[in-house]
Amino acid sequence: MALVRHPYQQPLDAQWQFAEVAANELPTIEFASQIADHRWQTAQVPGTVASSLHALERFTYGDRQFDDADYWFRCHCDLPQAAALCFDGLASLSEVFWNDILLLSSENMFVQHRIDLSAHLARTGGMIHSGILSLRFRSLNTALKIRRPRGRWRTRLVEQQQLRWVRTSLLGHMPGWSPPVAAVGPYRAIRIETANDIRIVDADVRTRLDASDVFHTPDVAAQSAGIVSAKIHIAATTPIDQVILHVGDTQCRLDIADQLSGESPAFMAGGELRLVNPSLWWPHTHGQPTLYPAQIEIISAGQRHLFDLGQLGFRSIQVRREQDDFHLHVNGVPIFCRGACWMPPDILSLAGDEARLRPTLLLARDAGMNMIRVVGTMHYESDSFYRLCDELGILVWQDFMFANMDYPVDDPVFSANILHEANQFLNRIQLSPCIAVLCGSSEIEQQAAMLGVSRDLWRNHFFADSLPRLCAGFLPETSYVPSSPSGGVMPFQLDAGVSHYFGVGAYLRPLDDARRTGLRFTSECLGFSNMPDDSTIEQLLQNGEAPGPHPSWKQRIPRDNGTSWDFEDVRDHYMAQLYQVDPASLRYADMPRYLALSRVSTGEVMAQTLAEWRRAGSTCHGALIWFLRDLWAGAGWGLIDALGKPKAAYYYVRRAMAALTVLITDEGLNGLAIHIVNDGPTSVQAELQLDLYRHGETLIAQGMQAVTINSHSTIQIRADSLLEHFFDTAYAYRFGPPGHDVAVARLRSADADADADGNEIPYCAAFHFPTGIKHHGERDLGLQAQFEPAEPASNTDDFVVYLTTRKLAVSIAIDVPGYLPDDNYFHLAPGAIREIRLTSSSGSSTSSNGKKSVQGSVFALNALSPVKIGKPASPSE
Repeated sequence: MALVRHPYQQPLDAQWQFAEVAANELPTIEFASQIADHRWQTAQVPGTVASSLHALERFTYGDRQFDDADYWFRCHCDLPQAAALCFDGLASLSEVFWNDILLLSSENMFVQHRIDLSAHLARTGGMIHSGILSLRFRSLNTALKIRRPRGRWRTRLVEQQQLRWVRTSLLGHMPGWSPPVAAVGPYRAIRIETANDIRIVDADVRTRLDASDVFHTPDVAAQSAGIVSAKIHIAATTPIDQVILHVGDTQCRLDIADQLSGESPAFMAGGELRLVNPSLWWPHTHGQPTLYPAQIEIISAGQRHLFDLGQLGFRSIQVRREQDDFHLHVNGVPIFCRGACWMPPDILSLAGDEARLRPTLLLARDAGMNMIRVVGTMHYESDSFYRLCDELGILVWQDFMFANMDYPVDDPVFSANILHEANQFLNRIQLSPCIAVLCGSSEIEQQAAMLGVSRDLWRNHFFADSLPRLCAGFLPETSYVPSSPSGGVMPFQLDAGVSHYFGVGAYLRPLDDARRTGLRFTSECLGFSNMPDDSTIEQLLQNGEAPGPHPSWKQRIPRDNGTSWDFEDVRDHYMAQLYQVDPASLRYADMPRYLALSRVSTGEVMAQTLAEWRRAGSTCHGALIWFLRDLWAGAGWGLIDALGKPKAAYYYVRRAMAALTVLITDEGLNGLAIHIVNDGPTSVQAELQLDLYRHGETLIAQGMQAVTINSHSTIQIRADSLLEHFFDTAYAYRFGPPGHDVAVARLRSADADADADGNEIPYCAAFHFPTGIKHHGERDLGLQAQFEPAEPASNTDDFVVYLTTRKLAVSIAIDVPGYLPDDNYFHLAPGAIREIRLTSSSGSSTSSNGKKSVQGSVFALNALSPVKIGKPASPSE
């Protein structure tokens, strides 16, 4: 069933309370009345026990194990007799009571429930019945003590191996990288569906493209049609006159057939709607993610009933797998998929509302990410998440919620449970054009193979047959992957199929390993302990605590369970390589410098690696970074911290992932190669300029070339072709001392600062340091920063900061409290001017004299001290 938004559903409006009791202390509803009034506390619903405690300012990470106790939630409410109660998510072992009547018992937090109240409340004799709705969440740890068959292998991902029997999120159960917060409570909405003469019981609605020539560019003639097929199962107490499918401005009358269904009449309506030459849905990096509103209109007894299907899009999607490849094509165009693995923005509540999700997804889109992976260790995301990805043009790699363990798929009860779960989830996402890949599990095949399990046990029948068949029934065009990683002789083979790549990263491989492995598609990669900024660190640590070996800091550094090292050690390894420092000594002697280098080290490594994978001639067609956002405050894997603020690494990745960008790779004795990537739907005419500087100041060589980059393409230009004679641009021959210490490639608009369509080309620049990145502090770089209001006559609080420098400024960090820069931690070439927009995030910036003003500073990694942002002025002044 496609997601149908019933007009007769409303959130249950009630004042909720919760109470903690010992496991099995009050085993049935009859005993719940024994909970003393003083034990009941105000609850957040939807939410969890953790989020309710946090709202009451009584939550501390690690102070209790939520799986040890039972938790009761209750509210006083009125329930119409002829209605239904809808539960979108109960985590994890739960029971629902209405007064003393058991309505529901569930052992799966991933499924939704609809309870018809008629049978339960018929005895009350009234249309409105007042009472207490109670939810009991049973102790998971108590349930896990039940003896059950062991799996064929043990995983280090979780300590309690019997979790393989329980359908709950692994968040809170994975030592080393997940905060100790298990999901317990009604974490999704609870709704009342009032009775009506018309109800859609089931809806199978799907889209496809029927095209002889799906257009790739606007100048190619297109003959295509968007097809929407619908099969609607309707329960009605009155005859159905018409059923009409609306898509945008087009409508189609569906054929109606009677069907007996118990005592209530039921009808089936079906048909196809055809749109000629619809605008296609594209990933935002490659075009516009066009959507069409869709509705089902049912006319019965002269009454018009509208059911919202949300928005749908038309796109073709295909994964090419020839010769061990894994390459996604959308609307016939090859896509380099880049992005990150998704983590819930709020691990305490697991909130799935648009207000929580949109800011993080906007940051992902603005970073040039066109794919997000929902990982099998998490939970299925809310409907709002998929709607936002549809709207923003972000593809979704969707795991089913299975990871690393040997799940008992042959057990009849467990098998029925997970089939129901998968069926229900596929119902929800059936119309979402963002769904690109459906993946059976995370690391199950890899785990089994690495532990030496027999090859024929790596993949069971559920992931090999049952689940892909179910997926094909709902989304026939969407590719299915049995496990991530998989596809090679070994599941973790890097140059075949889908891989998890941590060579550059956890395995401490040199940076050129990213090219040497011949990667095809990595759905997890580049996991680093990314350092947040000082304001986030200050909120985390108390007096006397500091980043480093302190336990309060180390408990939030991610690690693989059972290892003697953590990902801060990994970061320090690459910091030593990039900047030729001893991280341990530096941390002792100069903590601010250590923190500054920590922030930029991981960003530099990610940017250089992504450049290798996006370059012309690369075998890699996708890279998803491990993670997008931290689960809790600290130096976690996230590019965004737990407070929602981008870290330094985010900005490096943003430049490397941009739809239009310039990259530099070191080709050894062949010199430097410059790669220009244009993922957009139109060609770009530009001027490429290459500058070589000595001592970060003196220009020793310069070359320019007009270039045309066609839509959806990448070109490569040898640096030597831009220069009049040989300059050893990569410093590979080493005939004497280096002639330059930095090479800068810049892309500029060709004519009148505009491309062929009159659009100004965004700032694109790439830097290469043949002798290493300069970071030693200099007294005076000539760095200046001035600001002015972005729109002086408007009410906006945004500003533009103008930056100039006499000498090369490395990794410039802009720090303006209350503002978010649109770029940060970037290099600035001598004589260049950068305009950086500051967007207000904390109210007005008007000073006491009524003039708009900001206070802040900019700091270059190779400067001794920061520079204050000056009074309002433009560069011309």
